[in-house]
Amino acid sequence: MNGKRFLIIVLSAVLPMGGWGWMEYYKTCIPNEIQVIAGNKEDFDFSIPASARVSESDQTWTLQQPFTMTAWNTGLYKMEIRLFGVIPLKTVQVEAIEEQYVIPCGCPVGIYLETDGILVIDTGMITGMNGTEISPAANILQAGDYIQAVNGDAVSDKEAFIKKIQDSQGEDLVLTVLRNQQMIDVKITPTLSMDGTYKAGIWVRDDMQGIGTLTYVTQEQFGALGHGVNDVDTGKLVALEDGELRTATIMGITAGTSGNPGSVAGTVNYSEDGYLGDIEENTECGILGSLDTLERLPDDVQQTLVPVALKQEVHTGTAYLRSDISGEMKDYEIQIIDIHLGDAHTTKGLEIQVTDPELLSLTGGIIQGMSGSPILQEGKLIGAVTHVFVSDASRGYGVFIEQMM
Repeated sequence: MNGKRFLIIVLSAVLPMGGWGWMEYYKTCIPNEIQVIAGNKEDFDFSIPASARVSESDQTWTLQQPFTMTAWNTGLYKMEIRLFGVIPLKTVQVEAIEEQYVIPCGCPVGIYLETDGILVIDTGMITGMNGTEISPAANILQAGDYIQAVNGDAVSDKEAFIKKIQDSQGEDLVLTVLRNQQMIDVKITPTLSMDGTYKAGIWVRDDMQGIGTLTYVTQEQFGALGHGVNDVDTGKLVALEDGELRTATIMGITAGTSGNPGSVAGTVNYSEDGYLGDIEENTECGILGSLDTLERLPDDVQQTLVPVALKQEVHTGTAYLRSDISGEMKDYEIQIIDIHLGDAHTTKGLEIQVTDPELLSLTGGIIQGMSGSPILQEGKLIGAVTHVFVSDASRGYGVFIEQMM
């Protein structure tokens, strides 16, 4: 019997008994997209029983051991991954790019976002004129909906929406709502409340603000936070209409302890000279946008370009977290404890631990407001801080800078 055919028959018998679970696990070990620097030798180590072949090449690599790949020209390529060299596992997009350079920052910034539509936080009860409790929007609107229009008229802020409700005189209103990336129409009937005004029992929000850390800048662009801005009530990524990045000043620090993540307290400069740029994207891996000028960055930001590291260049061991949380820009020593290359760990590709005695004494490790702090290793920007372990403030996660950008 042909050896390959025999292997397929054996695998067909084994996979229904648990092999599919292993296949799904192996898929998570390999990212959906891989970037390489054109002309460079790139080293990979996935350690899974599979083989890989780039469609534009006759070369095949065995993924059970480390291998080296070189793409001589920039462009997109497809890599076919086969389990045991036989069973199709996944197709990976390989992009060969020119080496990129950025300025790593580490300074606090103010973040102001306006939602794309009016965000529904929740629905609630209203006491009508007859004393009866009623919830006009219950089971019609959902937390996380974005109200775009009322009776066909666009509404962009909560004041305009409230006026539409109060002017309804109790007549039905058709709301155009963005829900789970789909636009739908729903109908509500405002109720005359005890105070003599019409209400719909909807809790809404149209903007939010906070303090985070600027990760990197170029002459024209920036990236910050290392994770997306989620609404505090719905927990969902905020749909962005507009936003601004502004200078900020840290006024106080609450150190983190076991079970209690620490935080920073600060002020945001909303004057004309506090403007840094426009926030254009709110992604799972951070906020991105256009920078107005380098001149308004704090003086202690070292405006020196460093190379951007790709995922496969990062290794466990010593790295540095850059921050001016003490009032002075410093590089604090940390350890990369573990690395997750698969896409299942979008903002948690790096597991880190703060080992620098000075930072541990100042903050206890990682605290809220430090998200976005750049992580450097061997002179390259490799990622940004994203999360802290609630049980141990010295430990946390980071996102690969490749994914953030």
